[in-house]
Amino acid sequence: MKVIINVTEMEKVGITITSAFNLLREDPSAIVEIVFHSNAVTFLADANNSERVKGMVKAGMSVVACRNSLISKNISEASILEGVRIVNAGIYEVLKRESEGWLYIKL
Repeated sequence: MKVIINVTEMEKVGITITSAFNLLREDPSAIVEIVFHSNAVTFLADANNSERVKGMVKAGMSVVACRNSLISKNISEASILEGVRIVNAGIYEVLKRESEGWLYIKL
């Protein structure tokens, strides 16, 4: 199973990450990618979240930041936490994955 999870709101980052870990507990072979854009991208620039992001990557999740959102929030790419992949447009990443047959979740 391949799952793309879309998170745009800071208020939903916690439940999104928890749900992704729950999914991997149920199906350890699942491929999970979380795309952070809009306001949620700020989570990936906060050093206080470093261990959480490392845990996501260690669990096999792909953690993705939207470059357009970084620009709109005046966040430098250099400040993005280690292990995060940056794509030009988060919405394009989501749509591309959906077109490849990935299951889509937005909490």
